Amino acid sequence: MAQLNPYLNFSNNCREAMNFYKDCLGGELTMQTVGEMPAMAAQMPPEYKDSIVHSTLNSGGMVIMGSDMVRGTRVEGNTVHLCINCTSAEELNNLFAKLAVGGTITDPVADMPWGGLYGSLTDKYSKQWVFNFQKG
Repeated sequence: MAQLNPYLNFSNNCREAMNFYKDCLGGELTMQTVGEMPAMAAQMPPEYKDSIVHSTLNSGGMVIMGSDMVRGTRVEGNTVHLCINCTSAEELNNLFAKLAVGGTITDPVADMPWGGLYGSLTDKYSKQWVFNFQKG
């Protein structure tokens, strides 16, 4: 079966952002730079040598990918959120606190009418996250 994973674009701070997500979420992070791809590096200005072409963070069942490369103009929007469905209230609170550092909390963690614990925030890289733990 196919798997859907978020692919995030950054403004030349992919390395920093993906390391932040690794610190928050754990897992294994791999990155490839323009400089590591000779054919691509030959076509790019020298200042792009350390830019991230592709990165992948694997953490449990989560896979987040990212890059500094974007076609056209990068525009942050409000139509996509990264949702983490947690397995416990403790996990939700822990991940929420880590990803909130330097960001803005939109909805503090609270009990919801649907029987879940929920919170949302925008991290310091302008990515929007929602967290849910469906209680018993």
